Amino acid sequence: MAALDPPPCFMGGYAEDALLAGTVTRPHDDIDWVLPRRELAVRVAQAERLGFTSFETWGEASPGEPFYLSARNGDLRLELGIADETDGALLLKVHKLFFDVGAAAAPAGYQVYLPGDMFDFPSVELDGVAIHAASPLALYQMRVGIAQQGSFGPLSQRQLDSMSKLKEKFFPERSEVELVPRIERLT
Repeated sequence: MAALDPPPCFMGGYAEDALLAGTVTRPHDDIDWVLPRRELAVRVAQAERLGFTSFETWGEASPGEPFYLSARNGDLRLELGIADETDGALLLKVHKLFFDVGAAAAPAGYQVYLPGDMFDFPSVELDGVAIHAASPLALYQMRVGIAQQGSFGPLSQRQLDSMSKLKEKFFPERSEVELVPRIERLT
């Protein structure tokens, strides 16, 4: 995946492993890419060439517009998170989710503002392979923003530990309150 042209932007566990340790630290259930909506067709075509041929929409940014897609190739799952660009701002719009959290529909109806440097962080190495990872601030703020809404349930201890390590390594002088992204209800 790192050799694709243009290379995808990784988020989630593999991006955190690359940024924090430079090596894979644990088994991962999936691979996560984050992309601006304008790259969606390119990224889906790349994924299809890698054998991920049947994408399911797990979340919409607006009716009929996906923000969260998932596909499998054997035991490997690829998830795509799609960011919208509005008036120069990057947004993760969560209009509707197609799964439950506990026994209730996953909370939706909001947008999380993402940092402008999300796609601009320099390449990092993961076990000797250069990958393009989302910026540390973007990784932190995506997790905090979605967690505050409860859309994927409570954060695990592993996720909390990763967030703590990102903060300690990349922005130790900033308070947790300062790192919370702007979140608005969708209208």
